[in-house]
Amino acid sequence: MIVRYDHIDSTNRVAKDLVTEDAAPSGTIVWSDTQSAGRGQYERVFDSPKGGLYFSLILEPALPFEHLPLITLATGLACLRVLKSQYGFFPLIKWPNDIYLGDKKLAGILCENVIKPHPGGSTATVIIGVGMNVNNITHDFAAEIQPVVTTLFDHLHIPIALDGLLASLVSAIAEQVARLEHDRSGLLAEWQQADLLFGRPVVYMRDNQSVVGTGHGITGQGAYKIHEESGIEHQVIGGQLRLRTT
Repeated sequence: MIVRYDHIDSTNRVAKDLVTEDAAPSGTIVWSDTQSAGRGQYERVFDSPKGGLYFSLILEPALPFEHLPLITLATGLACLRVLKSQYGFFPLIKWPNDIYLGDKKLAGILCENVIKPHPGGSTATVIIGVGMNVNNITHDFAAEIQPVVTTLFDHLHIPIALDGLLASLVSAIAEQVARLEHDRSGLLAEWQQADLLFGRPVVYMRDNQSVVGTGHGITGQGAYKIHEESGIEHQVIGGQLRLRTT
C-alpha cells in the first residue's frame, strides 16, 4: 500500500501515526513530493525541496530488539546497491545514516521504532525514512547547506522517474533488512567497504564531550570505532560523528 501526498510535514510522522492506529500493514509506504518538517538525526531539519524522493517504509522485521539499530546500516547499504547498479555511481556511507557522493551529501536516513506491548511480550515496527536528492539541483536548497549537498541530477543531467527509483529502493531495503536475519556479518562487512570515515580524521561530540581521532570502522553490533592518537579506542553509538576539517 502506498499513501501518497503532494506535501506533508514529515513522512515519518504520518507513518508513525498509521502504525499507532493499526492502520498500516508491514510494507506500507508513505511518499510525499515535499516535506515542511523533514527530520534528520537529533531532530535536525532535513531540507526537502521538490524533485527529491521522500518516503517512509513501514516494516515488521523478525529481529531481536538489540539488532534494530542495524536497520539504519542495512538501509544505507540498500541505497548504495541501487545507486551502483542503476547509475554506475560509487557512493560512500557516513556512519550511521548519510549517503555521500563526491564528499557531498546525497541522501539521509532516519529509522524510528514503535514498540507495542501485548500479552506475550512486545513487538517492534520500524519506520524507515529516506530522503534522497534526485531531480532537484543544488540551488534548490537553503543557501547555508548548498556547499555540502549534491543531487543525482547534478551528476546525470537527466531526470529520473521517481516511482521507479522508489520501487527499486523499497525492494532493496526489504532485502537487506531480511539479510540481517541470516547474514549479519556479511552485511556489515559489505557496509564497511563503503565507509566514508575509515582511516580519516574525525571528531565525535555528545553532550559537552568530544573525542578527536581516526575512524576505524564498525563493530559487529553497529557501533563506530574511533582511535585516538594515544591508541585509546572508543566505540560510540549516539552522538554526532563527522569528518574533522582542521
